[in-house]
Amino acid sequence: MLTTTWHPQFDNPNFLGWSVVAAYLLAAVFCGRVALRTDKSVSEGGRIWWLLAVGLLFLGINKQLNLQTLMIVMGRRAALAGGWYESRRFVQTIFCAAFALLGLGLLGFFAAYPKRFIAENRLAFAGIIVLLSFVVLRALTINHANELFGVDLKDDHWAWALELCGAILIALSAAAAAKSAAFRDRGKA
Repeated sequence: MLTTTWHPQFDNPNFLGWSVVAAYLLAAVFCGRVALRTDKSVSEGGRIWWLLAVGLLFLGINKQLNLQTLMIVMGRRAALAGGWYESRRFVQTIFCAAFALLGLGLLGFFAAYPKRFIAENRLAFAGIIVLLSFVVLRALTINHANELFGVDLKDDHWAWALELCGAILIALSAAAAAKSAAFRDRGKA
């Protein structure tokens, strides 16, 4: 059946769904806390912690509101209106390839640019890798591109595990960074 509607509702109103949302929001709060405490002279780290806080907040909200379904519904409507609905699989494949390249680009950015941040926050970097992997794999399954590669990702347990693991790694790293920043602040006083 063709889904052509979307309305805001809780998409994962179960214990595991709310656990993932809580992990995202807790990690976002910890990242924001570190960003606020980050020394002004270490602006690179502060910007990255803010970026992580906003990204994790978005992932937490999206987990329950299922905004990717809204995007799919809008894409289907555009395909129907534009007369290219029959070619949608090709467009989905192009979208997934572009999305995967964007994910690789972000990973490359994090691996190359903020070297000091990564050296000091290896758990956060591992969490970023895990969450980027989740987002790219989820995009592949939503758009059926995984079928082109003969990969069956229908079991969602991998998704829950990646989301929880990524958010927890980032939260642990942020908590350690906040503790370290608080220790440095006490030493300056």
